[in-house]
Amino acid sequence: MNSKTLVLIALISFLFILPSDAQVKIKKFCTLTYYGQDLRTPHIDYGQTRKYSPLKDSIFVHKLNQVEYMSNFVQVINYITELGWHYEGNISTNQANSTEIKILFSRDFFPAELTEGK
Repeated sequence: MNSKTLVLIALISFLFILPSDAQVKIKKFCTLTYYGQDLRTPHIDYGQTRKYSPLKDSIFVHKLNQVEYMSNFVQVINYITELGWHYEGNISTNQANSTEIKILFSRDFFPAELTEGK
């Protein structure tokens, strides 16, 4: 191999090593809320409204919304983590007599997976 070939291979290799915007992930959050003492009425909030979803993948959105039809607390936590969400902690309601439990989860998404970009 001559020196020109080595320089060309080095330059091409360097281009693949540089970070690209396509590899940048965006952290998004969701909350799982239980109302009542029986832990049987979950509600998931990932920023959606009736007409808007921040997530493009309708199959993933459907799977996420399935949480609200599950009645077992442990099953719900296991299901959410299987979808790639990571437990961040509990959110205090600051009310002594409240029976509401909020659990915070996060997940990294590629910008192409989100309707809002960054």
